[in-house]
Amino acid sequence: MLFNFMDKKLLSSYLKIIIICCFSFSAIADKFSLSLFDADNRPMQDMVAYLEPIDDIKLEKVTKIIEVGQLGRAFTPYISVMQRGNSVDFRNRDDITHHIYSPVGENKFSFKIKAGQSQSKDDFEELGEVAMGCNIHDWMSGYLLVVDTPLFAKSDPLGQISLDVQQTGKYKLIIWHPQLDAENNRVSREISFPKDNKVTMTITNKILMISEQKNEEDFDFLSDY
Repeated sequence: MLFNFMDKKLLSSYLKIIIICCFSFSAIADKFSLSLFDADNRPMQDMVAYLEPIDDIKLEKVTKIIEVGQLGRAFTPYISVMQRGNSVDFRNRDDITHHIYSPVGENKFSFKIKAGQSQSKDDFEELGEVAMGCNIHDWMSGYLLVVDTPLFAKSDPLGQISLDVQQTGKYKLIIWHPQLDAENNRVSREISFPKDNKVTMTITNKILMISEQKNEEDFDFLSDY
C-alpha cells in the first residue's frame, strides 16, 4: 500500500512538471524576436517592424491610444506607429502654441494646439506614412505610420524588437523608416511562424540624413506666439 501511495505521489509530481514545461514552451513559442543591424553590424534603433499575415489569418484589432507629443519645439517621438482605426492624442507639452498639420493624402489635418492642451483624432484610415510639420515652427517634423495589423513595434537602442504572435502561419515582415533609402522606405521578407521565431536582419540600405528638430537661427522670433 505504501508503495502504491509513493507511486501515485511520484506520478503526480511528474505530471506537474510536464504541465509547467508545456506552459513554459507555449509562452516562448508565441514570442517573435527580431534583431536589426546595419551594414557595419551596428544595432539600428527606431526602426518600425510589423507583421502582415499572408495565410488566411485573422488578427484582432487592439485598441490603443497613441500619443504624439510636442516638447522642446519638436515632435516626440519623431516616429510613431499605430493600427488603423485607433486614436491619436496630440499633446502640446510646450508653453507655446503649435499649429501642427499634415498636407497630403486622406489623412491630412491641420489644427492649433495651445500650450498644455491636447487634441484627439480617430479618423486615420489611409494606410501608410503621415508626414507632420508645424506652421509656426517650420523646422519641426515627425512621422506617423498607419498599419493594418496589431503586430508592430519600434526597435530599441540594441536593435531589438519583440512581438506577441498568437497564430501560426506565414507573415510578411516589413521594416520601415522615413529616411530608409529603399522603395517606399521599406524592406521586407517572408517568415513562417513559429519556425522563424527569432530573426536577425542586416539592412544594407542607408538611413539618409534626418533633419534636426531645432531652429537654425540664434533666436526664435515666434517664441512668444
